[in-house]
Amino acid sequence: MENVLDYLEKTAKKYPTQIAVEDENTSLMWAELVYRAKRIGSVLCDQMKRQDAVVIVAEKSTQTLAHMFGVLYAGGFYVMVDPMQPQDRIQRIFSVLRPSLVIADEKYMENVKQILSTMQKKETEDRPRLTAMQTLLPSYDVTDKVTEDSGTAENTADQPWNDLVAEVKLQKIRAKSRPTDILYGIFTSGSTGMPKGIAVSHGAVIDFISHFTQTFSITKEDRLGNQAPFDFDVSVKDIYSCVMTGATLVLIPRTYFSAPPLLLDYLCDRHVTSLTWAVSALTIISSLGGLKYRVPTEIKRVMFSGEVMPNKQLKLWQEALPDAMFVNLYGPSEITCNCTYHIIDHAVTEGEKLPIGKAFAGRSVFLLDEHHRLITEAGRQGEICVSGQSLANGYYNNELETRKQFCYLEKEQLPTDMTGQVLTEGQRFYRTGDLGYFDEEGLLYFCGRKDFQVKHMGHRIELEEIEQALDMVPNLKRSCCLMDTAHNRIVAFYLGNVKSAEIRRALKEHVPDYMVPRKFIQAETFPLNKNGKTDRAYFKSILESA
Repeated sequence: MENVLDYLEKTAKKYPTQIAVEDENTSLMWAELVYRAKRIGSVLCDQMKRQDAVVIVAEKSTQTLAHMFGVLYAGGFYVMVDPMQPQDRIQRIFSVLRPSLVIADEKYMENVKQILSTMQKKETEDRPRLTAMQTLLPSYDVTDKVTEDSGTAENTADQPWNDLVAEVKLQKIRAKSRPTDILYGIFTSGSTGMPKGIAVSHGAVIDFISHFTQTFSITKEDRLGNQAPFDFDVSVKDIYSCVMTGATLVLIPRTYFSAPPLLLDYLCDRHVTSLTWAVSALTIISSLGGLKYRVPTEIKRVMFSGEVMPNKQLKLWQEALPDAMFVNLYGPSEITCNCTYHIIDHAVTEGEKLPIGKAFAGRSVFLLDEHHRLITEAGRQGEICVSGQSLANGYYNNELETRKQFCYLEKEQLPTDMTGQVLTEGQRFYRTGDLGYFDEEGLLYFCGRKDFQVKHMGHRIELEEIEQALDMVPNLKRSCCLMDTAHNRIVAFYLGNVKSAEIRRALKEHVPDYMVPRKFIQAETFPLNKNGKTDRAYFKSILESA
């Protein structure tokens, strides 16, 4: 099967009346989800061309998911945009995409109209068509009935809809599909200030999720608690793991992550069995004592990524869920979610550094030095690079950046890599910009970003190494280190009830003097960005305004 819709329909046929997705207020069975997506797709395909970009401006919900699949039925690819983002950034995303169509939740229509009206277009017909989500499939006018016997949905809305005509139209579109067709676009920061749109194909997601669900034994009995917004690639693992297995997608409201008791009640009451979350989302619960309030005992796997997991917080989760599997995941959006994993099979100890593990099946992960030569010896640090299945198509409408980050192996880079996989000349790979090293057993360790590396007092320093040392300081919950270039010093922001003198004393037990920050600032809050990671821009703005 070459298209994710093939898997969606296969699952709907196999488990028509099982709940596919539920949010705080509504739910859809698999047959209902397919039926609604087809209805949406049959309308959209008359408004767009195959492989057109379609932006969806909406918060995650059961209906949002139906519209995402509706875009796919129409032959396009979707780009989710968080309506809470600044209007200026949304406008820049539109400028990169040049979408043919924008679908917005009705309550955000005026904001989107304002954004579109400020965009400079050479031709008025180049402006994207704007439509309200509710007009494509009015949730209050349509009731989809699924019969237990047939597993099919029937329309009970007042307006007529010809199933046969729509099916023929949608099948003609599907017949032209290819594994390399773009499935979704996801935007990340760009060094130039213009967001970069990562284009990921159907085939890339199918290959990765096949390995992901098999590796971690995800089945139709699972209920996946979705933390990430739909414009963040962590949600891809939740959505398509359910599509490929029949598991239920449980959408967790964003607001619950600021109220641990509400969040834990939701996880328990909804019988969630699996979490694939950003590190910061997990530590919100554990650092605020949420696991003392209520433990979601039905959870059997906890997988995390995005940042280094503080050992003291991981230990709290392990103690609360002694029978659960804990997995450290690694990988940027450009390689479709993750390229390595490490199952943690023991209770972590203070100061222990967790590996990001080994490559998923179908991938090769290797290191290149500063001269772009392959590193084969253990312990030597280099840039983490990834080849094999599931690389993104590239950056949408940005060929220059694509050529810069997606490269091809040359003859001198051909020795067998550390995992025993053989690299071939001309093989395409992605340069992550992350630093790592392999140990003697071939396990990969993450050492931080190349751009988090600073030169201070004649030494090259990884700021994340200092943050890992800060994690071992008693009563310190979170930290963020930055280079204060104006004063040529390292500054540490931290959350916790501990004095700077105590922190400095404790740090000297783990790092040399030149790595001890010269200034410590106790933060009243530790904000996260929209992807659930520490908001470094927030702390940087404090430094710049001081």
